[in-house]
Amino acid sequence: MNEEKLIGRFFTGINYWGSKEAIGMWEAYDAKSVEEDFKAMRSAGITHLRVFPLWPVFQPLKALYTTQDEPFELRLGEEPLPDTEAGQAGVSEEACQNFENFCELADRYHLKLVVGLITGHMSFREFMPPAFEGRNRISDPFVLKWQLKFVKYFVKRFQKYDCIAGWDLGNEVNNIKPDLPENKDDFYVWCAAISDAIRVCDPNRPVISGMCSTNIEKEYDSLMVIRDTCDIHTCHPYNIFHTNHDPLPTMKPVLDLSFRCQLGKDIGHLPTFVQEFGSIGYVNCSKKTEADFYRVCLYTALTHDCHGTMWWCAFDQGHHRYAPYDWNNIGSDYGFFDKNRKIKPVGEENIHFQEVLRKLPDGKLPPHQTDAVVLIPRDRGNAVSRDVLRTAYILAKQANMDVSFSYAMEKIPDASLYILPLIGSNQAISGCRLDEIMEKVEKGAVLYISLGNVFFRQLPSIAGVNIAWRECAQQEKKMMLHGETLPLSVPVHYEIEHTDAQVLAEDEKGNPLFFCKAHGKGKVYLLLAPLEKYLAERQGVFYRENEPRYDLIYRELAASAGIHRLVDSDHPFVRATEHPIDEDTAYISFINYSHKPAKTKITMQSGSLTWICGEKINDDELSLKNNDGAIYLWKRE
Repeated sequence: MNEEKLIGRFFTGINYWGSKEAIGMWEAYDAKSVEEDFKAMRSAGITHLRVFPLWPVFQPLKALYTTQDEPFELRLGEEPLPDTEAGQAGVSEEACQNFENFCELADRYHLKLVVGLITGHMSFREFMPPAFEGRNRISDPFVLKWQLKFVKYFVKRFQKYDCIAGWDLGNEVNNIKPDLPENKDDFYVWCAAISDAIRVCDPNRPVISGMCSTNIEKEYDSLMVIRDTCDIHTCHPYNIFHTNHDPLPTMKPVLDLSFRCQLGKDIGHLPTFVQEFGSIGYVNCSKKTEADFYRVCLYTALTHDCHGTMWWCAFDQGHHRYAPYDWNNIGSDYGFFDKNRKIKPVGEENIHFQEVLRKLPDGKLPPHQTDAVVLIPRDRGNAVSRDVLRTAYILAKQANMDVSFSYAMEKIPDASLYILPLIGSNQAISGCRLDEIMEKVEKGAVLYISLGNVFFRQLPSIAGVNIAWRECAQQEKKMMLHGETLPLSVPVHYEIEHTDAQVLAEDEKGNPLFFCKAHGKGKVYLLLAPLEKYLAERQGVFYRENEPRYDLIYRELAASAGIHRLVDSDHPFVRATEHPIDEDTAYISFINYSHKPAKTKITMQSGSLTWICGEKINDDELSLKNNDGAIYLWKRE
């Protein structure tokens, strides 16, 4: 399979609907307008387009009925299905001829295409061939049969074009639920059927999930399903839906991109890229802060193995007066270009970033180093959510670590540090998997647990705390650690009768909260507070100045586990990422995740740094403008 068109050189792409007609482009196809669009996008440094052959235009089937409830016949309008391969698949020959012209233009302008095959969901409107209206497009076997006919015909016909980089299952198909809860496995069957149909017709290109977000295990659209059926995973991290407590160009919304890619890579076992992201218009930001956000997101994706990004979307669409644009008050004016193809500041940033890529061999960086593993508890979608996991990811970053993820119910990978953030249910981890972790602790690993309102029977033995009683009452506490006061919100007060663990921190009343107990060559740390949940819900902790340094807790863990990076920054929002080349050389990236300029002191264990791009370090100080990055080459001396 050839995946290099997507996960080779880092790419900057865009989601494309025509500037002239947007979603209506296939019904009023204008080759000259498309060519002008391609020229504009190519001149802005865009190399990849995600495109959408709208399902009811390309398979415009109409169901005819007699007195029965089931369709008597399917036709194209009033005409019988033609005796052609396209006709028998219910596919419009005219629409396909337009798509052929589209591919020829893409080849001419050296644009690679990710093709969303079942495009029935788009910008909060559902699009279906008339024959299938009122039916579930995931779980209805009648609908699936004709989807398979369409996919096989379309992929077979267009796989000859070199411009096609991969086949997308469809746009955010997981937004259309199967008939839950009885038949949630129908989604697995649907994904497997569409994927296999693609591979039969084109075994040389990857199948891409095209999904906005996925759960870990519980839901129908889990990462377990995606890894069984697809070759490449995607994420669509929009600030307004997932991180809207924080301003757009700040740490949490920006790191949400790389966090989701890391989840896809580690839990889905698939390369994952940012297929959709954007500002969603000028109530959420200005054109300037939109450009700032895009710049720092490009640096973040480049330095965290995200392979590429695709902005939503190419051209402003808010002037259209048909659905979904007539409904969509969220935005629709969030293009790289306005409706007249005039480039915006966000597009200018894309042009500037091409110079960064030109300074790197093969236009990418080596994979970034990860230092610890975040274990995802089996909380079945309850207390442990993406917000909690994202918080652990950011705290580790602030503590000068990068983390990978592992599902606590699967084989536990080797690591020096395991972070188990917020045990939030009574079935968070099985005894067998906990035994597996404790074996690694006995051999020298460090395990950290933060506790919610749960019963965890192994707690006294592994953490060394004996509890006299517990009180379920939300309390505000202040924990003192290394001279720093850390406010916490604690749902359960545990009265400790005695402990054979070391007490590292207490609350203001002298109640112990943070413990460390030795086990063989390793240690277990316990925090009697749901730290990650608290910070996920606390506004400002990852963008306001002079916030308490909660990363001190994770720095304690890193030091105990013997994790020491080549460089560090003393600024909570200017963080470094390391990209080893060999034992003596590595790329080092610094990114300012703040919407304000930042100056930081850089400490380095040994070696020297050679400037590649961005600002230069002077007298161990690095000054970065807001939302900017710098890259260096480290060499051992």
